[in-house]
Amino acid sequence: MKITEFNGTRICVLADNDKLTQCPECSYAVIEDSGFYVSLFVIGGEAWTIHRDLLSTLEDALDLIAERRGLFV
Repeated sequence: MKITEFNGTRICVLADNDKLTQCPECSYAVIEDSGFYVSLFVIGGEAWTIHRDLLSTLEDALDLIAERRGLFV
């Protein structure tokens, strides 16, 4: 797992064998499933998707988190 922090927002990019439970509380996570990416918000023991559609690239998933958090400068 790779954890990145930008302007107080933690984003975990999970590899194949990583688990969402390894992500810090109140962080965002990106997972790959069958060639598509999903952006999630991790809180408590749960992870909530922040977009209902699968995304085609990792960059799209990260852009979605940045857009949601207002991280674009």
